[in-house]
Amino acid sequence: MHVTGGDTSRRALARRTSISRWRNPRLVLGAVLVLVSAVAGGWLVATARDSTDYWLVRAEVRAGEPVDPADLAPVSGRLESAAAAGLLATRDGVPRGVWARDAAPGTLLVRDAIADSVDRGRELAMAVPSGTAPPDLEAGERVDVWAGPGESGDLSARTRRVLVDVAVVSISRVDGTGTRTLVVDAGRGGPGADVVSALSTGHLTVVRVP
Repeated sequence: MHVTGGDTSRRALARRTSISRWRNPRLVLGAVLVLVSAVAGGWLVATARDSTDYWLVRAEVRAGEPVDPADLAPVSGRLESAAAAGLLATRDGVPRGVWARDAAPGTLLVRDAIADSVDRGRELAMAVPSGTAPPDLEAGERVDVWAGPGESGDLSARTRRVLVDVAVVSISRVDGTGTRTLVVDAGRGGPGADVVSALSTGHLTVVRVP
């Protein structure tokens, strides 16, 4: 006796089993997680490819000081082309030269923050008594230097400004006599005889130029 429908029943059972598996919440959740992971992974790879490493200032630097690679650190980020154009990327190598301006820690390094070299003239040194110059004066700042008779000088001499808007090359710490040595850039031609005489015999006062 021939009985029909056996194969049909088995196929129907397999189809129902397959459908019930896809309706299983755990299986659906697993498939979604795999899909999300794949998309997120691709996005992270794309983000990493689009990012660029730029130079960051790690420590406070001052204008006129040579650039020390130890003061720089790479930092990765994605910026608009207009903003990125003014920054120094690490792919360009470690920058060389001197600082054109002061920079605080955490500052992104811009291209015009570093100068190739310092165009200096003849350096002029002078002894500055304690209290006659700003205590926080540093290299790279600009000053006027006044010379006057002082307490023991020639009282008939008038006080005058002998150096105008000159750059500070260096200034020492206070020595045992309470004096600091100030070195300024006197220009290509250097100081005249009258300036040297006033600096060596007069009472000096150094004024920071804003």
